[in-house]
Amino acid sequence: MFTVDIDTGGTMTDALVSDGATRRAFKVDTTPHDYTVSFLACLQEAAKALQFPSVEAFLRKVALIRWSSTITTNVLAERRGSKVGLFVSKGQEEALYGKGRSPIVGELVADGAVLGLPANPSPADVLSGVKQLLEAGVRRICVSLAESFPNNGPENAIKEVIEDQYPDHIIGAVPVLLGSEMAQLRHDQTRAHYSVMNAYTHTQLANSLFKAEDLLRDEHGWNGALLIGHTNGGVARIGKTKAVDTIESGPVFGAFSGAHMAGLYGFMNVVCFDVGGTTTKASIVRDGAPVFQRGGELMEVPVQTSFAMVRSAAVGGGSVAKVRGGSVTLGPESMGAAPGPACYGLGGDQATLTDALLFLGYLDPANFLGGRRALNAELARKAIEQNVARALGVSVDAAALAIRDEAVAVMTKLVANTLKEARIEARDTPLFAFGGNGPMFAAFIAEQLGMPSTVAFDLGPVFSAFGSATSDVVHRYEQGVDRRWDEAATGDLAHVISSMRTQAERDLRGEGFDPQKAAYAWEADIGASEADFSPVAVDCDDRDASSILDALARAAKPLADAKARLLGIKLSTRYVVGSHGVTKRTSRSEPQRPTAREARFVAGKRDDVRVFRWEALNVGDVIDGPAVVNGATMTCPLPAGWRLTVDDYGNARMQRG
Repeated sequence: MFTVDIDTGGTMTDALVSDGATRRAFKVDTTPHDYTVSFLACLQEAAKALQFPSVEAFLRKVALIRWSSTITTNVLAERRGSKVGLFVSKGQEEALYGKGRSPIVGELVADGAVLGLPANPSPADVLSGVKQLLEAGVRRICVSLAESFPNNGPENAIKEVIEDQYPDHIIGAVPVLLGSEMAQLRHDQTRAHYSVMNAYTHTQLANSLFKAEDLLRDEHGWNGALLIGHTNGGVARIGKTKAVDTIESGPVFGAFSGAHMAGLYGFMNVVCFDVGGTTTKASIVRDGAPVFQRGGELMEVPVQTSFAMVRSAAVGGGSVAKVRGGSVTLGPESMGAAPGPACYGLGGDQATLTDALLFLGYLDPANFLGGRRALNAELARKAIEQNVARALGVSVDAAALAIRDEAVAVMTKLVANTLKEARIEARDTPLFAFGGNGPMFAAFIAEQLGMPSTVAFDLGPVFSAFGSATSDVVHRYEQGVDRRWDEAATGDLAHVISSMRTQAERDLRGEGFDPQKAAYAWEADIGASEADFSPVAVDCDDRDASSILDALARAAKPLADAKARLLGIKLSTRYVVGSHGVTKRTSRSEPQRPTAREARFVAGKRDDVRVFRWEALNVGDVIDGPAVVNGATMTCPLPAGWRLTVDDYGNARMQRG
């Protein structure tokens, strides 16, 4: 049986199909107007490549499909979500319980769509506000009151008033989301922010997920498990997925792929460097695991939850190059997959990063995306000349190098800042490069930062999908507590733990998984405040709450002084559904004779460099720069002074000297 992992990005949608022993990778253009089109295209490509007569025949051999995406991320970034209304405690209409004006006011929720309610509001107060919001075009309403966790009775009372007046069975029904249910924390602003973010992105994500599920069931007769990628690095059924659970799930799986490969290579720390058509992402593997942070900005929205530390820059292959103030700038505007860069020949006339890379001789114009698209170098030259070279008063050669160097500068700054934030030294840390364009810049970035080596992966173009392929069903539950540690082991806390365990078992059973076969990990946050704490984790499958508390107490003993507070309890469940790793390889073909192509690495110099076909390289092959390695979906320029070796896993390891 096969497993299928699909990762929908802003420009390309990637798929990885595995039977446990072999893997096949596929890439198609993302279709933003309807993400299920590119989702289905991946299945069509897989069926064709594996010689099945139809998608239906292929799906009969598929055990499960895991789907991660940047759908929610893109909705937030592009500000094209649903119209949301928000009820808060009176006086918090702008700050949303924070300091100063909340960044979501006027962005995710309009100024006039945030209404303050008095303490103990009457039904008339609530319905008057609902009428005002509906007249303003609001279609989803959030309720997030001060001090409404763990006691959310006042929020529930407001929800009951609204649903009584606008019940589900009428066309004018109004979905109501409670902050206390979106984020079970005492932090008032986090609950408000999470409820709005979820309501804002829910419709677009739900439409795509349910449509995909309907297509699989109704048109292709498949009733297997469609699992959705979550930010925690796990997957879950659609019915157990909130929109906010999926923010940056694609890039997060890239970090989990990095952690998997770091374990195989024996690296404790690495930088994960993911360059696509629209954005560049950087994340960190530290001590063998992706770095998660407690509190900070999630998509530029401050929250006090735990999420993966993924940093972004708006630069990718489709980024438009312009001249401003006598210098080249890139992005944030991107030509995407359609009409795409000028060299695509689909009507795009702007100079993009891809156009520059083609003109510099790095891309193989006849084998782009495995030959599915031919690139036109003359169209690239014209676009660079008209949009960049003339404005700078330089040659097209110099303009193309300026575009490349601007991309390198932006990416270098992103990686450097991410390393600094994680408190890791560049000189001690390898760079893992992946995505459609990651290997293109790997050596340039490592050179700038003095990094010891970089690895470009054979599965790099679908690296996030590979991360999904190594994932399990994961649910995460979080309950704010905030009490002195020496008072922690009380009866009501035992009730909290028992309730979390019961909820986890119910969710697993509802998805068709046996709770007794799942692993349970508990975590306690202990410290002085939500900004100053240490997590303590234990694995404990015991159902008895007192046993779980005893295990946490033993683990927390070094931290539990008289002033320590228990700030929260977390539970993670993990159910293994068939993940796949990588294996070592042997030689694949006869040694190849390289071809030659003109390329430009430094200003004022054109070189006829050796060009190697990636698919024909063997384990143990060594290439010294300057050279270019071209594959169906990977391009790796190798500057002078760098050496590339194909390692035992069939990946490209590059080092200086």
